Amino acid sequence: MQDGRVRAVFFDFGGVIARLDRELLTDFEVRHGLPEGSFLKALYTIPEWQAVEIGEGTEEEWVEAVNRKLHELAGRPLPDVWQERAVMWRTLDQDVVGLARQLAVRYDVGVLSNATPRLESELHDYHKIGGLFKVIVNSSRVGMAKPDTRIYRLAAERIGVEPAACVH
Repeated sequence: MQDGRVRAVFFDFGGVIARLDRELLTDFEVRHGLPEGSFLKALYTIPEWQAVEIGEGTEEEWVEAVNRKLHELAGRPLPDVWQERAVMWRTLDQDVVGLARQLAVRYDVGVLSNATPRLESELHDYHKIGGLFKVIVNSSRVGMAKPDTRIYRLAAERIGVEPAACVH
């Protein structure tokens, strides 16, 4: 950003482009007598998530570990969570998508997300918005995750601007 101008804007996927279906998670927790927040805790506070988000583990290993964690929290076996996991990020925030479209007229727009290897197919095949983004930097494919500064530098490099010219 030699001249002080922003040239690229990056969006996160989960919680920004896509809304978390909290009702789905709450329904699962209520149905199975789990404390509030158990589902998210089981998903994202286990070592298997940290492995899958940097490409060192598989999504299957992660979901198996999530199931084990939920069984532990419930004190009994529960149904497999694969279906809930598969659909929990399926609602787009249309305001954010609209903003990305508007910004793409003037700036390079990309995705930078700590995600599983399914991110690209979610954006291209399911949501049909992958073409909106000049680059998609997926932590599970590049072997590093936010907040590691290297992933921000990589995103800037891939979109073709200096890191200081990027907004995340």
